[in-house]
Amino acid sequence: MVAYFKTCQVCGRAINKGRLEILPQTRLCIDCAKILGSDIKGSKARIGMDLDTYCDLLGAVRS
Repeated sequence: MVAYFKTCQVCGRAINKGRLEILPQTRLCIDCAKILGSDIKGSKARIGMDLDTYCDLLGAVRS
């Protein structure tokens, strides 16, 4: 069973709907995640491009 959280497990504030759409299993709001680090478990994979290119592509997808 997969658990979904609507409130931050640290500060108790609501987790932004957009964040939940991208990271449905997150337990932290964006502010707490920035302070404490990611709460997403798993291994990191190489994306095959430099960070600037990735950010440009991500921005194009989100707009």
